[in-house]
Amino acid sequence: MITFLYAQAADMTADFKTGSTVYMKKKGFSAEFMTCVNPKAGLCNGFHHNFSLWDGEDRNLFADPKNPGQFSEFGRHWLAGMVEHAPALTAFSSPTINCYRRSKHPISPKYADWAYEDRGVIFRVKTEPGGNAYIENRLPSSACSPHLVLAYTLAAGMDGVRRKLPLPQPRDKSKKLPQSLEEALEALEADTLLKAALGPKLVELFIYTKRVFEVDEFKAFGDLTDEEILLKEKEYYYEYF
Repeated sequence: MITFLYAQAADMTADFKTGSTVYMKKKGFSAEFMTCVNPKAGLCNGFHHNFSLWDGEDRNLFADPKNPGQFSEFGRHWLAGMVEHAPALTAFSSPTINCYRRSKHPISPKYADWAYEDRGVIFRVKTEPGGNAYIENRLPSSACSPHLVLAYTLAAGMDGVRRKLPLPQPRDKSKKLPQSLEEALEALEADTLLKAALGPKLVELFIYTKRVFEVDEFKAFGDLTDEEILLKEKEYYYEYF
């Protein structure tokens, strides 16, 4: 497990992925950021994103000792925005076909849900003594762009605060997450608020690229066995993630 300081975390994560890949290759090893290299092993690479929000007076805006779970009303609206947009966020969190092998694992996120201190949900709210509170987003895979994860966190959270969205009950299973890249792209395309916040051109290009050069190309392979598809996935992703 690698943990970075909050300052410039997206840049440092991207640099780490590139640097460790180059360094390990020189040493005769490989740093694996492809999400699922060996499905039979039952292990996949994740990229859990822990975050909080602080004001200019060094106060954690997610923390409120007077509220249930010490989680503030501001934090509840922020989290509600992420729950609301979670199906669309999946496209950026799991941007390759291979990523969705991870969704078959028993403890991987399958619903847009949340709870306090629960590793079985997509958004885990964690509070600590002294007025600290933060959210663990368990949706991203190791193949994601940390910069896009940070961007959608801001976009979805701010939408929840702006519209004062109500937070669903903990462990609510009413909203399923996409189980394939194709489903995730459809969810992203349908989320007009998120597209507007992130920039229509960026989202349009992302969707087009993923559909044409991944989804459509894999469909063109026809009826292959799972092992044959995995070999194709390694050809596409192993050297790049």
